[in-house]
Amino acid sequence: MARLTSSFMRFLVIVAFSFIVGTMSAPRPAYALFDSVPIVHAIIEMQAVLNGTLSAFQNMVNLALGRINGVLGPGFAQLSNYMKAQVGAQEQIADATNMVNARLAREVRNSEQRNNHAVNRQDCLNLEGGQAAVVAARKGGDVAAALDSGKSGRAEAHKGTPAWEGAGQAQQAANNNHFSLYCSDAEADAGVCTLASQEQKDADQNASSLLTPPVYVDKQAITRANDYATTLIQPSPPAALRGSSLTSIEGQGSLPGRRSYNAAITLAEHVTDGVLGWHANTVSLSSAQKAEATREGITNTDAGSEYEATDLEINRKYSGTDWQADLQAMPAPKSVLVQIALLDAQRNWILWQQYKLEQQRALMEATRLSIEAERRLRPVTPMPVPTSTLN
Repeated sequence: MARLTSSFMRFLVIVAFSFIVGTMSAPRPAYALFDSVPIVHAIIEMQAVLNGTLSAFQNMVNLALGRINGVLGPGFAQLSNYMKAQVGAQEQIADATNMVNARLAREVRNSEQRNNHAVNRQDCLNLEGGQAAVVAARKGGDVAAALDSGKSGRAEAHKGTPAWEGAGQAQQAANNNHFSLYCSDAEADAGVCTLASQEQKDADQNASSLLTPPVYVDKQAITRANDYATTLIQPSPPAALRGSSLTSIEGQGSLPGRRSYNAAITLAEHVTDGVLGWHANTVSLSSAQKAEATREGITNTDAGSEYEATDLEINRKYSGTDWQADLQAMPAPKSVLVQIALLDAQRNWILWQQYKLEQQRALMEATRLSIEAERRLRPVTPMPVPTSTLN
């Protein structure tokens, strides 16, 4: 480039000099006073010099361009090769990246599929707990039905019950049962019975006999709960209507009221028997429920009830470390969703039990409403005495 600049400067000097000489030697109008032949020869010589200069400059420019092309051509070719190589490398990198991403996506999908088909330990434990609660509920219902059947005969003063003989016999039978099992200090001091143990003393009057134990572990506990329910609802049934007390006009008139009384008593007893059935030892606890019972300090885990099975199943999820640890370690959303679905199923089951209790409560409210309506109507319109058609 330095040589090119020096040659170009020389060319400019020659051009400038030629222009000045040519201007000074330009042909002037011919006069007859002198000869023009020398001037013409000078112009011709100047044009020859100028043409030579231009030819030399053109050759120099062509030489410079040739050198530039000779230098830049391989450079551009090399740059083009570099760009081609770069594009090829980028394509290889993109292909490798796509392959790695595809393989990773496949592995992730395979892992998700494997986790979705895997059964979590808690799924099995939840199923066992639910089965224990359902079996206990079914058997507890059988216990309640058996108690209902036995108590309805007593409440209605069937033949063979103390009330069949009379109201006094029914009252004495209730006292004898209390004296033999639940004799208090005052009754023992009076000499009517032998003082019972601290656990048994007046237990037929204590609500804890029915409600406190999560499960009635033995026959004595079931008897205490049943006797409390009897003392609460109907400590002594009225005497049976039979003989002349049934055939008389007064007896006939009292029959509708007696039937209404029996219906209300059996409804109340059905409710209390249902509570007793919830606490009856009717099922074997699952392994997870037994572990939770041990953590809670419950020593007797051989048999459980509907109440205890449900209570332990709820507690082991709310405060149990095993379920919490398994929940945190569950690998996929599917396992957590299964747990949520199981909890919803358990909630639905509890709501169903509440619904059945609400039905019973509604019946009791209806009974109370009908009794209140009769009380309001009686002072205003006395009931007529029916005419007996019996002989």
